[in-house]
Amino acid sequence: MLIREVTDADAPAIARLLLEADDTRVVSTEGVLHRRRTRPERSRTIELAVEIDGAVRASGVAGLNIATSTEGAAWAFVAVDSQLRRQGIGDALGAKLIDHLREIGGTKPTCFFRGSEEGERWATAQGWSRRLGGPLIAVDPRIVAEPSIPAGYRCVPMAEVGPEAVFEAVKEAALDEPGPVPLDNFEFDDFLRDWNEPDNDLEASTAVLDEDGDVVAFTFLNAAGGRGQHGFTGTMREHRGRGLATAAKQCALQAAAARGVTRVTTSNAEDNAPMRAINRKLGFEPIGEHVIFGRDL
Repeated sequence: MLIREVTDADAPAIARLLLEADDTRVVSTEGVLHRRRTRPERSRTIELAVEIDGAVRASGVAGLNIATSTEGAAWAFVAVDSQLRRQGIGDALGAKLIDHLREIGGTKPTCFFRGSEEGERWATAQGWSRRLGGPLIAVDPRIVAEPSIPAGYRCVPMAEVGPEAVFEAVKEAALDEPGPVPLDNFEFDDFLRDWNEPDNDLEASTAVLDEDGDVVAFTFLNAAGGRGQHGFTGTMREHRGRGLATAAKQCALQAAAARGVTRVTTSNAEDNAPMRAINRKLGFEPIGEHVIFGRDL
């Protein structure tokens, strides 16, 4: 077993491992390459691969959480080929990631993954504990009703407005996103990196504009083949309670259906009651759970 740094040539294998770990994600080789090539230096990210008999059979990544002002906030993730689990590969890989986080000042790492008895048992054995959870849900976008858009507002594809027009709305909504740490240090360069993600479908992703043409609500949607995954959805505070997030998601889901998507997944924290109510209204049904585990170093 060889643990080494990841190269661009490993992208197809890493995409396969990520999809095996959570098949509700939209992950492509192009997306893996984009994230590798655009990671901000200040995140101090390390990416490792485990090579066995010349093939990449596990991967791990860890770095500082630069979207928050919380000192020591960090993140990590490990994926091991299902045929090779319970052989100590994840233990060895995870130990190297933790060593790296300690070296760069990461004292409060978290890990987001699809909940499973096996995964949670392994994380607990490594010293991690559950911090947050929420239902993982799915819908066939072809069944979603026509959007009901309040007077004075209109929905447009995200591609028509551009990242500068959307950023302030996303930045404000992110402050209210439940999580282990506040997302209070979100910079435009990081948002632009997400905007340019190859799997981000800017024709299906939707912005809601007010009468002045300002973006006041939004939803992002990633898509690949017949699969879709909702990204961040939010509404600026002074425009909440008017059904704008619901309308945005309806527009995005209908656009995805028109582009051949037959399943869209998403997840929300347990205490995000407003978004959970929206998703129930749209017909999303539970298929599992996403969890966030954390630990102190």
